[in-house]
Formats: sequence, structure tokens, C-alpha cells
Amino acid sequence: MKLITVSVLALAAFAAGCSVTGEPIEFSKACTLENDGKTFEVSGVLAQRGSVLCSNTGGRMECGFDLLESAGSPNKLRVDIEQGSGANTVDKLSSGYKKEDIKIRDNGGSEIALDKDLLKLTGKISVAPAAPGGQGVCFMQVRKIEK
Repeated sequence: MKLITVSVLALAAFAAGCSVTGEPIEFSKACTLENDGKTFEVSGVLAQRGSVLCSNTGGRMECGFDLLESAGSPNKLRVDIEQGSGANTVDKLSSGYKKEDIKIRDNGGSEIALDKDLLKLTGKISVAPAAPGGQGVCFMQVRKIEK
């Protein structure tokens, strides 16, 4: 009975990832205050942010990456990808990991190439304006990764 329950839950989670849709938006227009809380599709190339920090502050274990407008571009959007072993997730990283140890899967479960593959990410955008003398925040909680 447990195997059936686990299988049904895994299938439901996979189906939920497949059904996520968002409005396509230009990379340069994603981080405006009026987009806060909305779901969008943004295209770009995933890159490591120097080191990968994973945390469970939003109700799921997520790891942070940068979505670059194009390979090598200085224009970037912080994206948080769920840690896991299925579609639209990143493998848990061990201490002392190397760049080649980072395994991220797209919506079909295929591994993507960091700094190379052009991707479409769908997820919820969060925007907080800059405080006086400070910096604003903009990031996407990724729900679907497509090649």
C-alpha cells in the first residue's frame, strides 16, 4: 500500500510540474514591482553563482543559481530551483562539490548544461524595492525548466 501511495504522490508531483504555465516576458522586464507574485516564463542560460547556497526558507529546499540573459551576459536574474531527484530539480550537493557535480534536470528529466543550454524557466517572480541607500531584490522560484 505504501508503494502505491508513494507512486501516486510522485506522479501527481510530476504532473503538477508539467502543467505550470506562465506568461512569457522579456528578460529585461521581469524584475519590475508590478510583476511581484506573478508567474512568468523567462528565457536564458543557467549559471552557478560562485557557490551554490541551498536553504529551506520558502517551504521547500531550494538552491540558488543565476539565469543569464545569454551565455556570458552580465544581465542576470536570481533563480531558486528545488532540490530533489526528479524533473525540474537539482541534486543535493555534497560538501566540497565541483561544478561538474551540479546536476539539474529539465521538465522531461534530462540533465541540462550550465553556462550553455538556452532554457525557458517558468516560476513565480518576487520583487522587493530598494530601501533608501540599499538594494532591491528580485528572484524567481522555478517550477518548470524547458530546453
